Amino acid sequence: MRHFLFSFLLCFVSCFADAKRVYVSEAGTLWADGSSWESATSDLCSALLCCSAGDSVWVAVGTYYGGFLMPEGVTVLGGFLGTETSEQQRLLPMYSSQRSVLCGKHLYRVLEQPTDYDLPSAWDGFAITQGIGQMGAGVLLRRNGVLRNCIIEDNGAGMPAVGEYLPQEGGLVLFVNASTRRAVIMSPVDYGRHYQHTRGKEAVSQCSEGGKSDWRLPSNSELLYLTSAVGDGLYAFSPSYYLLENKLKISGNDVLSGKRYWASNTATESGKPVAYCLHTTNAQSGRLSALGYCRIRPVRSVTLTSAEGVGGGVYATSGSTLSGCMVSNNTAAEDEDIHAEGEVLILDIDDKARLYFMARNDMNIPLK
Repeated sequence: MRHFLFSFLLCFVSCFADAKRVYVSEAGTLWADGSSWESATSDLCSALLCCSAGDSVWVAVGTYYGGFLMPEGVTVLGGFLGTETSEQQRLLPMYSSQRSVLCGKHLYRVLEQPTDYDLPSAWDGFAITQGIGQMGAGVLLRRNGVLRNCIIEDNGAGMPAVGEYLPQEGGLVLFVNASTRRAVIMSPVDYGRHYQHTRGKEAVSQCSEGGKSDWRLPSNSELLYLTSAVGDGLYAFSPSYYLLENKLKISGNDVLSGKRYWASNTATESGKPVAYCLHTTNAQSGRLSALGYCRIRPVRSVTLTSAEGVGGGVYATSGSTLSGCMVSNNTAAEDEDIHAEGEVLILDIDDKARLYFMARNDMNIPLK
């Protein structure tokens, strides 16, 4: 037993001994390594993917779009101006108009912890807004998820977010339009066989995921939801890509990365047969001979029915913590601002819409 405990502690200490800090700034560049403010990356999603337990991410003021996955054991701090050497020098959002804003654009749940964690994932000093999701439109916290000194406002639960699995529709949400209640659903099943373009379109008609028969190849524009244009002809993966990848990994399905997929439409109607395809090795959507071979992953378009959303601002489960946050102007059928399941530690949460502290617990006793 002692040997096991010593080995565990040695691994724990070794992990944090190699901890690094990653710098993110709206003024940075996409391909920068994030090793300093001068070399800050502008891509928060990619910065999070590069982190391991014990690492920290410093995020400068500015607006960062997308749905963000909380990595285990990583501390993410907002409110920096881009010159600080200490976290005590940063600006907290409730005391400054200069903020590090995480914005879901009414497409994404803004911040999500996909599973329970053994090591804390802490996010501190952000404004979290314009999130959607069936539960926890702003933030979804699980065990060892920690949210501190954040403003959570103008999020709405009820509509599914990109990346959510809808069993009744047989797939993952690739794109959602909250105003029209229309969505594109992607099959979790990757048809591993490589097809020529015409044969691929025929093969999709055999798909019956979720008991549905209206599956088809995605259009080129739908595949482009997985990429983001960053200028000078360069592309990077979008938040949609990272969210779908994560859900596929968690469910044990084949992931998108490293593969090439057909789009349904052709690039030209004359000359050499050419069709659109997405290369997930380099985030490029381009042309390929229709006689070439790509994989297929079907999609379908659906009209979403009304859903009873829960926890418009935050949905928190046992073992998570909220501290020093301001929560207001969120919407949901149940618990507009915060929905807590089980033992959630809630400290100094200010619901400014009602002008009083929603919960205060100075004894550090979990609230049920």
